[in-house]
Amino acid sequence: MTSLNRTIVLNTLIKHETLTIDDIGKEKNLGLVPAPNHLQFLLDELVESGHIHTLDGVFPCTYTITTKGIIEGRRLGQEK
Repeated sequence: MTSLNRTIVLNTLIKHETLTIDDIGKEKNLGLVPAPNHLQFLLDELVESGHIHTLDGVFPCTYTITTKGIIEGRRLGQEK
């Protein structure tokens, strides 16, 4: 069983570039059904680290990948 982690979230945003919080949490995008609190924790952590950004003035909350996030997602994907 796969558990939600930074790599999955980053690779989802690399694939789609920009997603709302509702779309990020869909099984078809992550490949699993996340616990909402865990997903929000990872998103907050990735925003704080600069790997993703939230779009200002957009509702619902919308996230977009940064260049730093793309590099990190690819790096983490190669560690397997």
